[in-house]
Amino acid sequence: MRAPPIHAALWLPFVLASACGTAGPDGGGGHEAGNTAAGTDASEGSGAATASGADASTLEGGGSVDGGPAGSDGGSDGGSSDDGGVHPVPGLIPDDRVTTWNPGILADDQLGLPLGDDGLPVRTEICASLSPGDDIQAALDDCPEGSVVELAAGSFTVGATITLDHAVVLRGAGSQGAPSGTTIVRQGGGAALAIGTTRDQICYGGAGVALVSDAPLQSTTVNVGAAASEFAVGDLALVDQLDDAQVQQGDCSYFKRESGRSASQRVRIAAVDTDAGTLELDAPLHWDFRAGDPYHAEIVRVTAARTEWAGIEHLRIQGGTNPGYNGQEAGGIDVSNAAYCWVKDVQTDETIGGMHVALTATYRCVVRDGYFHHSADYGFGHDCYGIVLRCGAAENLIENNIARYMNKPIMLNVSGGGNVIGYNYADNSWADPPQWQEVNVDTHCAFPHMELIEGNFAPHMGATTTHGNAGYLTFFRNYASSQFAAPTVAGADVVQTGNVTALQFQGGDLGMNVVGNVLGSEGLDASYESYDGDNAVYRFDGGDGATDIAVTSAYRHGNYDFVNHDTLWDPSNDVHQLPESLYLEHRPAWWPSGTAWPWVGPDLDPMIGELPAKARADAM
Repeated sequence: MRAPPIHAALWLPFVLASACGTAGPDGGGGHEAGNTAAGTDASEGSGAATASGADASTLEGGGSVDGGPAGSDGGSDGGSSDDGGVHPVPGLIPDDRVTTWNPGILADDQLGLPLGDDGLPVRTEICASLSPGDDIQAALDDCPEGSVVELAAGSFTVGATITLDHAVVLRGAGSQGAPSGTTIVRQGGGAALAIGTTRDQICYGGAGVALVSDAPLQSTTVNVGAAASEFAVGDLALVDQLDDAQVQQGDCSYFKRESGRSASQRVRIAAVDTDAGTLELDAPLHWDFRAGDPYHAEIVRVTAARTEWAGIEHLRIQGGTNPGYNGQEAGGIDVSNAAYCWVKDVQTDETIGGMHVALTATYRCVVRDGYFHHSADYGFGHDCYGIVLRCGAAENLIENNIARYMNKPIMLNVSGGGNVIGYNYADNSWADPPQWQEVNVDTHCAFPHMELIEGNFAPHMGATTTHGNAGYLTFFRNYASSQFAAPTVAGADVVQTGNVTALQFQGGDLGMNVVGNVLGSEGLDASYESYDGDNAVYRFDGGDGATDIAVTSAYRHGNYDFVNHDTLWDPSNDVHQLPESLYLEHRPAWWPSGTAWPWVGPDLDPMIGELPAKARADAM
């Protein structure tokens, strides 16, 4: 692992612009997963042989199924192994390039009940049943923890943000909205719904306590000496450190505690040993946090009141806006300084201004089964984003969602590692001109790191560096076709000719892992890789060409592409077995019966099956 460091100015609230061309255990729903890629040591350039240009002759082919996408029919049922566990594949990915991915809510520690098949807490106690015209906020405020405010079918109009600030659930009659489901219509400026109250301000400030010794990747112990007495079990905290030359903040000094502290992670204190001066964390660190000069790693106790065990379910939301500068709050659902909270089966649409769902400084929160589509206002720097993780958010799970027709459908923004973007359908990123292809799953502000992007159907993924770089993201068993579904962009169904690619890593990106994916489409007029902006399966643009660290540190292993019509392996690694998942122990309980899992990969026949989220979108 390489740990970061550099210094910059204080943050000032201003518009976050975006440029175009410059870039459970119980109940069966949990997934107690660990890193399945324990491996042998490898140098940072272990993937360099796969990044030596468009000539695939230096790469070993093998194990692929010839032919184009096979559609959704056929294929054997994936299922779990006999013992139901994840089988590590030693050496598949070097140890220092990955972390433990065990995201989301692992057990119902609030009520001690089994989790549902979807991995979420089950809440059945109805505190209040409301009809259109009733006061939702008053009911939420009055209901005890662990209970549900139930909304009848119909349309509820609200003039202020509905806020969940304690452990209650707001549950509608269906995300299809009125008349058979429930719609909440927000009038005036501000978020429609919120879990937590701090918004983006939780990102900033706080006096740090210096680490006494290094806290390496995968460690669960932080040594702070005598300052350990300032912490208590259950506290949330932020670990960060100064940037080094490999962490490129760019113009993004915001969404972090201080400018120049880009590598950060939200953590929870599991134990305090004042005699030893140590803090035990209930999840491992996802970066090397180093004490002393020049890194000066620190941990900051979060003193603001946090929200836990709150949920929003089965609703359609319309009309929310971001009233301030870009990034201040989400127009749809703003989740901030929250832990063990969830958003399930929610729909947002083109009436939403700003981000549709923002997870700001969150810990072990879940967004699943949603349908987030279109934006009220398109434009670069207009904040028209779908699901956004930011401000050191860690251990969160974004799973089985549809996100389409935004500038950035799914985005990592100074995220803190250990998050999983799993089994989503993300497509139709807006751009101007529409012939230019935007990124569906992307990073936007330094320094997202050690995140897992698994099992998604997203034509164009990557880590653009418009506002700083990212490091050690792992792309596993995705299908990136490089071809948007029709209509390609909201308001325009055109042939996209610019920036067409499956995976885009720009100059300065660090240590990207691409393993077990299917990339491109049959008949694609493109090269294998490009450094100068030409269409390709891989685009490494905006840097120093083949010598840029984005290329030399990339690790590409076991991916099928439709230029070479073969599965290409890193020639320095003879481990060619791909596990089913890097975070799921077995086929998830929510996966539809009769649908093969895993659904995509060069080791399957057919290589491309049916993703449930994509099937839902097609049926719409």
